[in-house]
Amino acid sequence: MKRHTTIEDVAKAAGVSKSTVSRALNNASRISIETRERVLRIAEELKFEPSHIARSLSTRRTMTVGVLLEDILNSFFTEVAKGVETVVKKAGYTMLLTSSDYDLEEEYRLTRILVRNKVDGILITPIREDSKAIEFLKSRHIPFFMMNNKSEDPDVSWVDTENIEGGYIGAKYLTDLGHRRMMYIGSDKLRGTRERFEGFRKALEEKGIPLDDQLILGDVNAQKEGYALMNRFLEKEGVSSLPTAIMTVNDAVAIGVLESLIEHNVKIPEDVSLLGFDDINIAGLIRVPLTTVHQPKFAMGEVASYMLINAIEGQARTRAQQFLLKPHLVVRESCRELS
Repeated sequence: MKRHTTIEDVAKAAGVSKSTVSRALNNASRISIETRERVLRIAEELKFEPSHIARSLSTRRTMTVGVLLEDILNSFFTEVAKGVETVVKKAGYTMLLTSSDYDLEEEYRLTRILVRNKVDGILITPIREDSKAIEFLKSRHIPFFMMNNKSEDPDVSWVDTENIEGGYIGAKYLTDLGHRRMMYIGSDKLRGTRERFEGFRKALEEKGIPLDDQLILGDVNAQKEGYALMNRFLEKEGVSSLPTAIMTVNDAVAIGVLESLIEHNVKIPEDVSLLGFDDINIAGLIRVPLTTVHQPKFAMGEVASYMLINAIEGQARTRAQQFLLKPHLVVRESCRELS
C-alpha cells in the first residue's frame, strides 16, 4: 500500500522545519514569501494533504463554524450566509450550514448537533432572543454571535438592523404618496417583525392616520404563506375590500402577495401599491420590480463572522459586541402616488 505523504516529508524536501511547513500551509506570519511559496509548491508536488484531525488536536480547534439560519429558502438568509462565507474562507475556516425552518425545537436540536460536531463557534439567527438554543450556548461557554436579532442580555453579542427605523421609512414613504388606508401583513412572533410594525405605527401616528382604520394580517414569514393569506382574504372579502397600499414584513411575503393579486386581476401599482422589506436579490427582477426597505444582509454576515472568529482566536474584547445596521428605502415600480 502506498504510504501517505507526511508533513515530515514536506519539511525534509524543502529543507525546513515542520513548524515552518505548518506556518506556510496556514498562511501564518513570521515566514518569508519565498519560503512560503517554495513549501507550498513542494507540498503540491508531493500531493500532501494536511490532517485536520491532527491540527485540531494540536490547536484544540476544528477550524469550522456552525451557521444556523431560520429559513434557507428565503434569499435574505442566503445573502447573510454569503457574507459569512466570505469572511470564514479568508480566515481559513469552513462553515457548516443548516436551517431551523422557524421551529424552536429544531433550532435547539441543530444547535446541540453542531456543538457535538466540535465547531469552534456558532453564528445563529435565533427565532427568539431567549430561545433554548441561546441558553444552551451560554451554559456551554461556546463562542456564538446572534444575527438578525438582538438580546437584552449585555453578555450576548449580536448584529441586527434598525427595524423600527426600517418600518418607519417604509410606511412614511406610503403616507407621503398619499395613502391613508393600508394593509400590513406580518407576524408578531418575531422580535424584528414586531419592531417593523412599531415603525409602521409611528409613521401613521405622525400623519394623524388612525391605526384602527388599517387592515392588520398575519402570521406569515414565507412566500407561500403570503400567497395563501392573500388568497384567503380575497376569496372571503373580495377585491373591492383591498386598501390602496400593502406593506409586508419581508420581500418573500410580498412576492407571494403579488402573485395572488395578479391572479385576481389586481394591477400593481395601478390598483394597489406594494412595499416589501429586506431587498433580496430577486426583488428587482420579479414581474413588478418591488419597492422595499433594504437591509445590509451581506454586511450582517461579514460583521458577525469577523467578530466570532476574533472571539474564537482570543483577539476580541472581553465585553460582548453589539451592532445595529442602518436600513434605507429602495424605490422601484410597485408603488404609486395617489392623485
